[in-house]
Amino acid sequence: MQLIDNPNIKYSFTTRAVPLDEMASVVPMYAPPRIGDLVLAEVQDLGRHNRMEIRTGVTMYLFPGDYIVGAFGNRYATDQYEGYLPTRPVEACDLLSVGGVCGEVASQHVSMVDPTHLRIVGLVSDKYGRPINQRTFGLPSHAVGERLESSAEVILVVGSSMNSGKTTTAGTLARALSRANFSVAAGKITGTAAGKDGRFYEACGAKPVLDFTSAGYPSTYMLALEELLGVYDSILSNLRGSNPDYIILEIADGIFQRETRMLLESAKFRRSADHVFFAAGDSLSAESGVRLVREYGLPLRATAGSVTQSPLASREAEVALGVPCMSIDRIMDGTLKEVLGTGRALEWSARDDVFAPTEEVA
Repeated sequence: MQLIDNPNIKYSFTTRAVPLDEMASVVPMYAPPRIGDLVLAEVQDLGRHNRMEIRTGVTMYLFPGDYIVGAFGNRYATDQYEGYLPTRPVEACDLLSVGGVCGEVASQHVSMVDPTHLRIVGLVSDKYGRPINQRTFGLPSHAVGERLESSAEVILVVGSSMNSGKTTTAGTLARALSRANFSVAAGKITGTAAGKDGRFYEACGAKPVLDFTSAGYPSTYMLALEELLGVYDSILSNLRGSNPDYIILEIADGIFQRETRMLLESAKFRRSADHVFFAAGDSLSAESGVRLVREYGLPLRATAGSVTQSPLASREAEVALGVPCMSIDRIMDGTLKEVLGTGRALEWSARDDVFAPTEEVA
């Protein structure tokens, strides 16, 4: 066992819920790591991720020889990496995400360069030499399906794929409702640790904002249904505790993705939704996704996302589906009142626009 005594260690975003004073030492990896185990590693070869987001949300450059603390987990990213938790003790691994998720790359998009490679020093442990797992520090939750006393209406944002405009849609909804003097909370239920989406929600007026790292997970890929529902309930119950008017929740990736599909197939999950917006990249994916959303019996209100960048594609989607196709402008101009069916007036003190968050390395 060795002490963590290097003041230049960079602690990744995914470790943010773990108090630094709990990280007392480093122990060898004698068994396969678990999802959420904290790991101290040395940067060997820089690849895709030459920067890493630290606990404060600042993105810092990485250099060979740097020491970082990340967390083991899986990653699903059709346009970047497919990565998994090692199934054995290992001496090296890959940096799977800008937020500090570590694992082994199994496949990558043709446009991707190789990942940043890490040499494992050991597992981060407490003062008793016990490996630290970030799940120990996740928010508490209530029993799945238990509904707290709250009048908040839940808006789910799901989509056709990565980069279909889900985060922009969720943030724009938050901005429109907060500009109309509603209190709004927001959360991201699934995905891989990174702080940019949460910061975008906050910039759009949502408060509080939580995600799956708040519930103790560096990523949600390959979790069991019970774990997914636990993450969902933890986030939802804690957001309800702030007593907002609306809670906006984003489900990452596409409607065919494993965890998204598992949640949508859960009756307990579906019952919690009051409104659903489907973000799509084009009119064909909008039609396919909306058909599935309707088959699940979810309360679909509109399509949105990247398809709305083309007025022609938006009109095609509206004609084909019979529901509004909500661009940023339409969400912000008051049309949202009709879509949500709220009886409270949507009023703005001034004209306002919400733009898509600038792309960062994920």
